[in-house]
Amino acid sequence: MEQKLIYLGIDWADDHHDIVITDDSAKTLNQFQIDHTPDGFALLHANIANYQKSPADVLIAIETNRGLLVHELIRTGYTVYAINPKAVNRYKDRHVLSKAKSDILDAQALAHLLRTDRHRFKALVPLPEDYRLLDRFCGDLRKLIDEKSRIVNQTISCLKEFYPKALELFSLNSQIFIDFLKAFPDHDTLRACKKKTFLAFIKKHRYPYPGKIKELWETIQSSTLQADTVTARAGKLRLLMLLDQLENLKIHCTHYEQEIQKILDTLPESNSIQSLPGVGDRLAPELVAALGPNGKDTHHRFHSAEEIAKLSGCVPIVKQSGKWEKVSIRHACVRSLRRTFHDWAFTSLKSSTWARAYYDYHKARNQSHFTILRNLGKKWIKILFAVWSKGTTYHEALHIQNLKARNIPWAMAL
Repeated sequence: MEQKLIYLGIDWADDHHDIVITDDSAKTLNQFQIDHTPDGFALLHANIANYQKSPADVLIAIETNRGLLVHELIRTGYTVYAINPKAVNRYKDRHVLSKAKSDILDAQALAHLLRTDRHRFKALVPLPEDYRLLDRFCGDLRKLIDEKSRIVNQTISCLKEFYPKALELFSLNSQIFIDFLKAFPDHDTLRACKKKTFLAFIKKHRYPYPGKIKELWETIQSSTLQADTVTARAGKLRLLMLLDQLENLKIHCTHYEQEIQKILDTLPESNSIQSLPGVGDRLAPELVAALGPNGKDTHHRFHSAEEIAKLSGCVPIVKQSGKWEKVSIRHACVRSLRRTFHDWAFTSLKSSTWARAYYDYHKARNQSHFTILRNLGKKWIKILFAVWSKGTTYHEALHIQNLKARNIPWAMAL
């Protein structure tokens, strides 16, 4: 006897969730609200059990793919679908022409969307713990790096206001730059610095360019524009605050990088992906986390390179009607994945001869920088999927040979 499926739509919130239960008859079996507490989750399971005892025959639609509620649903054994809110709104427009809005209506739309269009969505299947942890670490590291860049820019702006000479001395992202500004946070302390003190500072930090030490000292001794007292005092205090933030961010970035490397070293896919030119220590873990495991007995997140290209926004969309046709960028994508492939395409220009040849060929034909990188990213995705799915390593010479065999115009001069 065929098991009866039931469909749940959950309109989630921070402290409560509205739920609608329906079945293939489209009849609303129940609608209720639960609190975001263990008792609320127990009430949800009890109500579901009134209509279906088997968790495998319970299909749930919700507008998020993470959080304690989603974790509880998957842990219990329900089949969970994360639906894009825009898809839900478009579905509601088919049935609620008045544009009425309520949490119950949203939950109802989710339930019926899953009932009628389930074939268009993929159920959430959690990756193994190591891959999920790697993904979270990589995402958090990206945010830390962005925050560090923001603080560096604020530091530069602050120094330009009252202490521009400091910008001429050391690399802005180096530890010696931070330590120098802490030791000499304004013009007065720098002017009072003796050459012996400066040389001791350089020696302590093992400055790697001894030939530039004389030039640095001459820069320190040179005249410069002076800010007024108010600007200088306010700037000094703000500078010290920014330096503390920058130093802490650098420490945490290093800690994240170490934890990421520990996980990456244990994953079998890392060797294949690290063989690709341009991925480096930063992008390799992001790619491994994005693709997941490739074992025969494990769930594969992707089944083709085209799926990855669409999800990352590397494939354009086509709008066509009659004789009219327009090709435009794909905005509906995973932004973090798009950024990863954009960065990889850019870094590969220095380490892959065919990637540089491809870029130069299309740049000479007036294509924009970002368009070329997006198209180059799509080509790298095909290679990435091949080495990941087969568990092999990348060989630059073999790929160039294949390009020439296909008479690719931009590859013939390689």
